[in-house]
Amino acid sequence: MPKAMIIRAAIRSDLGAILRLLRDLGDTMPAQGGTVRMSSAAVRSWTRIENDPDRTILVAERRGQIIGTLDLIMVANLTHDAQPWAIVDNVVVDGACRRRGVGRALVEDAVERCVAAGCYKIEVLFHESRPDAHAFYRSMGFENAAEGFRRYL
Repeated sequence: MPKAMIIRAAIRSDLGAILRLLRDLGDTMPAQGGTVRMSSAAVRSWTRIENDPDRTILVAERRGQIIGTLDLIMVANLTHDAQPWAIVDNVVVDGACRRRGVGRALVEDAVERCVAAGCYKIEVLFHESRPDAHAFYRSMGFENAAEGFRRYL
């Protein structure tokens, strides 16, 4: 883990910094003066997320600044002896901090949480047009094991 960085579960006061990072995924949230406008919908969504025991937003923090985030969802399951499985999504590292182990530290923390919860698998979601993401996840032991479809509503 990079020096002086901690990985922890996000708290409500992290929401603005998380929304700022998520803009890098192509979200269209308007920024005003470098800050992200926190909509009432985002606040409602945050309340649902923080009250869901099977969902954790992780953040990487260095010197009081949020420099990365990851969304971890545990899914209850009836197959595999009722072992849960997990989804990792929305992994984002601040542009100025990329290629310094922040993403790796976030994913490693998520994997440790999944192991502790008894998950039998973890699925990582990212856009197919991101060859850098493909290489990153392969380097962490993930395999391209499935192909899926998505329908936006």
